[in-house]
Amino acid sequence: MLGIGNTLMGDDGVGAAVVRDLSAEIDEPNVTMIVGETAGMGLVKHFRDSDIVIVVDSIATEAEPGTIFRFNPDEAGVLNLRSNNIHGMGVAYLVTNARLTGANPEVIVFGVQVGDVRPRDSELTPPVATAARRVCQLVLDELHSLNV
Repeated sequence: MLGIGNTLMGDDGVGAAVVRDLSAEIDEPNVTMIVGETAGMGLVKHFRDSDIVIVVDSIATEAEPGTIFRFNPDEAGVLNLRSNNIHGMGVAYLVTNARLTGANPEVIVFGVQVGDVRPRDSELTPPVATAARRVCQLVLDELHSLNV
């Protein structure tokens, strides 16, 4: 599981927050929890070495802050994920790079609509914090359905 997001930019850090929260709850040897902060090419190894990758990241759409989306890269594309910026390689690049090396993990993305992404500490706005707690449960449900 990979949580992506810049924790210095408010709601952008939602993915990192979810993985940090879930790390205390998940004690499975075959589940690796990675706080990716800002996505970079160093994360591609997790896509190459895994059968399934669950990604949690912030997303910027016209939806209300805290709206949760679940999709895979092929059905919806991931170009709107906030980690696709000049600071790092976004999920789309990581998946593409893994596929170029012959890996093709199942990728499940949970995107949370951001509210406030101005520079500040790692505190999430109330709607995004509520969504983060919900995403934690959705990920646990996903892991259960995958028999993990």
